[in-house]
Amino acid sequence: MKSISVKNGFGIGLIIFAVAAIIALPLRTVQYFTTIEAETGFYSSVDWSVYLLAAVLAVAVIAILAFGIAKRKKLEYSLEVVKRPGCGVLSMACAAGILMSSARRIIDFMDLIEKNSQVVIHTAEAEASKSPAFVPCAEAIFGILSAMYLFALGFALLSGKTNGSEFRLVSLSPVVWCIFRMISKFLNTISYIRVSDLAIEMIMIAFMILFFMAFAQVNSRVNSKGLDWKIAAYGLPAALLALVCFVPRFIVTVSGNSLLLSQYARVEYCDFGIALFIIATVATRVVDKIKAVPETAAEEKE
Repeated sequence: MKSISVKNGFGIGLIIFAVAAIIALPLRTVQYFTTIEAETGFYSSVDWSVYLLAAVLAVAVIAILAFGIAKRKKLEYSLEVVKRPGCGVLSMACAAGILMSSARRIIDFMDLIEKNSQVVIHTAEAEASKSPAFVPCAEAIFGILSAMYLFALGFALLSGKTNGSEFRLVSLSPVVWCIFRMISKFLNTISYIRVSDLAIEMIMIAFMILFFMAFAQVNSRVNSKGLDWKIAAYGLPAALLALVCFVPRFIVTVSGNSLLLSQYARVEYCDFGIALFIIATVATRVVDKIKAVPETAAEEKE
């Protein structure tokens, strides 16, 4: 019979992730104090830290993807039904972060409704101004559904009675939530190249969509053959970029320098929760495949 390996199969990828995070997080924090304009989010000057940060992130993402592709036939996602307290707690922490983000989007939605109610709607331009209000509303709804899914998954992992594969109907909620989150970023009519916060967030969300899609398929075992490696290869770049978005902004905020952050640089706790959930999932559930050993051969060996 085939046994479950406890050896992590993506250790090198995790090391690449850790090294990149150690370099990138201080660099990004320094940039908020030196080269990023608070009013616009643009770089006031392109110095060595800008090039180094871009290089570190690019090299790390490419290396993690390359390592995942190289090991795509040697990895599997563990669906063993056991208690996983670390993954369970971090799944619920991720859900809490998404709920906080959804609450903020509901507030944004109400602000848009109030603003649009004060506009005379006899022109096509005024009517068009109302359309974006749908996006934060949809983002909030699917954010709540995503939080429900991750809370349920967390309780399942804590109890050890199931692996959470039965939550198929709502497992795609995080994917749809990320799609609407990306759409809301596209509504910002500004240069994504000059505003590095938006550029990093767009790439981060793209990897989150890929991760949650692979996770939904593999964890629910729906057309999941050969997709196990994608959880790590897409997840770690998403986690790295999420930490780059969250940690420096959080440091700037708690240090009393929140005025250094532009309107595009919100502190999103969902990013931190998702990053921790991904790291825990890759570190504990993406393992090396163990070749099946025929029972007769095992008996003869004994």
